[in-house]
Amino acid sequence: MSNIKTYQQMRRDFQELFFNKLAPALQQYEKERKIRLFLAVILGGIFLCAGLFLTFMSIYSPVENGIKIDFEILKSALILYIIAWGIWFGIKKSFENKIKKKIMADVCTCLGGIKWLDADYPPDGSEIYLDSNLIPKPVYTYSFDDIFTGKYKDVGYEIAEAEFEQKAGRFSITVFDGVIIKLQMNKKFKGNTIIQPTSLIPLSKYTGLVHTELEDPVFEAKFDVFTTDEVEARYLITPSFMERLKDLKTAFSAKTTSCAFWNKYLLVGLHTKKDLFSLGSLTKPVNDEKQFFQMFEEILSIIKLIDHFKLDQKIGL
Repeated sequence: MSNIKTYQQMRRDFQELFFNKLAPALQQYEKERKIRLFLAVILGGIFLCAGLFLTFMSIYSPVENGIKIDFEILKSALILYIIAWGIWFGIKKSFENKIKKKIMADVCTCLGGIKWLDADYPPDGSEIYLDSNLIPKPVYTYSFDDIFTGKYKDVGYEIAEAEFEQKAGRFSITVFDGVIIKLQMNKKFKGNTIIQPTSLIPLSKYTGLVHTELEDPVFEAKFDVFTTDEVEARYLITPSFMERLKDLKTAFSAKTTSCAFWNKYLLVGLHTKKDLFSLGSLTKPVNDEKQFFQMFEEILSIIKLIDHFKLDQKIGL
């Protein structure tokens, strides 16, 4: 344990790395950032103005009984708004990926045994979130971004931004958009236990999972528990674990929080309101320290889950 970095050491290492190496190296991309910002404003602005013009045209049709709206024209305007947003997002995202490929290997050295992957999430890795019922089924499409893998205090973990979608006729419904976390436990579970907010789609439709009521009325008001093994579920979901889960939602400003005990993993889903681990702002200097330190703290906060849930201890939760 003595060789494990403390959170304070990680922060100090990153601060030294940023000011001594990253900030000077990133300055070469400042001109490119300004060019990308110019292109995003001009190209996105063209489509945005065109969308505003069509919106105006769709409703500027006075009739005797009020205003007539041409929904076909309004639909075209909506498409132009989406294109305008897509242009800005695409230019920003490609710049962000370029910056991350340049710096993330160095950033990860400050965090101990962690790696950042710019490739797709391993197919066999993504299925566990569906098999464990953490993500409501059926899911037809999913995508991943900013994938981290590592080990802290001998506990293996994986972190990924993810989006899962279901089909609803000609449309798609997003059933999860946020951060998913896989934490390796010190034991293998006999059953499958799910904790989800009461507002989500109930899991009672899944064969073998039954609703289990716990003694904490505050917890019961916010979460539902479904399991294939009620005895194990009551052993795992202790009062202290309930408190940690409630605190987790607040700490990450998550819209909702869910988790699953499956195989030998604790899986956590944080439905976040913002894009975590974001870098490469087009409107700020390329070496603006605030966005880099915010990204670092977001990664560090998830590593802290190992201590938060006491996963390094060979005891129950």
